[in-house]
Amino acid sequence: MHLEEYVTKIHLKLPPEEAKVQLLRCRIVAYGLIAEIGEKAYNKAFVDQIFAQAYRNLSESTGQDLRDPFSDPCASQYQLLDELRSYGRRDLSEPFLRFIRAEFKKAFVPTMRLLTDLCSSENKYSWEEVKLQLVEIMDHLGVDVTWEECEEKLEKYMKKIGGTIYIN
Repeated sequence: MHLEEYVTKIHLKLPPEEAKVQLLRCRIVAYGLIAEIGEKAYNKAFVDQIFAQAYRNLSESTGQDLRDPFSDPCASQYQLLDELRSYGRRDLSEPFLRFIRAEFKKAFVPTMRLLTDLCSSENKYSWEEVKLQLVEIMDHLGVDVTWEECEEKLEKYMKKIGGTIYIN
């Protein structure tokens, strides 16, 4: 309930760029929580409903059309990679870039893995292609973590939630 309250009011507390990243991170946490709880009432659809509302709230407050990336994982796979690449070209504040670097392993890597797994299009990037792009982006942004650390954390996470969101 605390996570739901925070997520649906995130647009009131954070600037839009930071709110979008926090929503990615919070969804990763939420999927982990429902896997731990293991109750039928708390499933992927429950989490997705909360986040759909959060993105609607954020869209309304910013006047932008900010769609939940998980509503179209195929398109979001490309969009999120493009957005991550853009961070290196945009004039962003150092605190925001530190935030991005700190959240990379916890938010972006698992999100990209889930989007890749949930996309059923034949035109999607494979996970191997996504990994190569993420490594390049990490290097460009100066993310202080190795890909091995990312994969180790990701493997544990995917084992934990695999059955919960119907991917292995």
